Amino acid sequence: GPEAEIERACDLGLRGIKRHPDTQEVNMDDDRLMRVYEVAERRGLPLIIHCGDYRYDYSHPRRLKRILHEFPNLVVDAAHFGGWSIYDYALEFLEDETCYLDMSSSMRFLGPRRTRELVEAYGYDRILFGSDFPMWEPAAELRTFRSLGFTDAELEAMCWHNAERFLGRQIG
Repeated sequence: GPEAEIERACDLGLRGIKRHPDTQEVNMDDDRLMRVYEVAERRGLPLIIHCGDYRYDYSHPRRLKRILHEFPNLVVDAAHFGGWSIYDYALEFLEDETCYLDMSSSMRFLGPRRTRELVEAYGYDRILFGSDFPMWEPAAELRTFRSLGFTDAELEAMCWHNAERFLGRQIG
């Protein structure tokens, strides 16, 4: 009973859902999970979902595209620019979709130029700064991110205001 479990978790303070299809070894668009997404959409619970890995198909961005189309009001963060290690596929499937994309565990693999290109392709209003702590040190990731030449307004959006919109509330 996913609905009862989500309700129980919400009563305990749940404010969102995190999925990692590769670790859980289940396709993110598996029919058994559609009820979870339906409940999350109805309750306004944001979803962070690990996306992309060349070693697995569970988290391929084409699977997220299906979810986004079936649940158009679901608030989703497609982690790792929507496709860790398969960034071009992510861009192909998610560029014109309605979702956020975080940049955790990505900059050191992409490099500065490609990181900027992806931010510009998706739009500053969709990107969430993320470090993927404890894998990477947040302060070092933020320093690297700030060195990429974004304007103060763009940085403020990606480091603060987009997260507020994703969470549906003001922070601070």
